Amino acid sequence: MGNVLRKRAELYKNLTDEVLKHCCAVTGFSSEIIRKEHEKFFNIAEDGRLKKHYMEELLGDYIPAGKQKRVKYLTNCIFSAIDTNGDGYIDFLEYLMSIKFFQTESPIEKADFIFRIIDKNGDNLVTAKELARVLKCFEDYHKNSSNSHITNVMCHGPLPAANAILEKLDEDKSGLIGVSEFVDGWLKDETIRALFTF
Repeated sequence: MGNVLRKRAELYKNLTDEVLKHCCAVTGFSSEIIRKEHEKFFNIAEDGRLKKHYMEELLGDYIPAGKQKRVKYLTNCIFSAIDTNGDGYIDFLEYLMSIKFFQTESPIEKADFIFRIIDKNGDNLVTAKELARVLKCFEDYHKNSSNSHITNVMCHGPLPAANAILEKLDEDKSGLIGVSEFVDGWLKDETIRALFTF
C-alpha cells in the first residue's frame, strides 16, 4: 500500500503536459497557477508527499484575512479531511483541491467540494459516520460560534449532529446522502452551510 501511495505522489513530480492538463481539468486553475503552486509544493515536499505541519505554510496565502488567527486549525481540518487514507500525507493534486476550496465563489462548487471531503470512501454517498468525522474536525471551531442554530445542532456532539443532518437531507430515505441531496441542502439551509464552513 505504501508503495502505491508513494507512486501516486510521484506522478505529479514532473509537470509534464499530460499532468498539467489533468490538474487544470480537475481544478479549473490556469496552467500558470498550477506551475507556481507546483514549485512551492515541491520545494517543501520533494518526494510529492506533503506532511501536515507544512500545510499551514503553503495555505497561508489563501486563508481569508479575518480568519488568519485560526490558520493552524483551518489547515489541520482541511488536511485531515483531504487525507482520506489517514497516512499523514497529501499529494500535489489534493493540495490544489484545498486551495480551490478557499478560492471558489460558487456555492454549488463549494458544496460539491465539501461533499467530496465528507465522502471518505469516494462512493458518492455520505453516511452518518462520514458526516460525524468531518463535524468532529470542526467541533472546536463551532464551540466559539455565536450562531444558535449551530450550537443547538452540535450540543450533543458530532455523531448526534450527523444523525440529525442525515435525517434532514436524506430525501429518498435510503439512510445515505447523495451529492444532489447534499448540494440541495447546502443551497437551501443556512445551518447546513454554517456547519461545514469556517
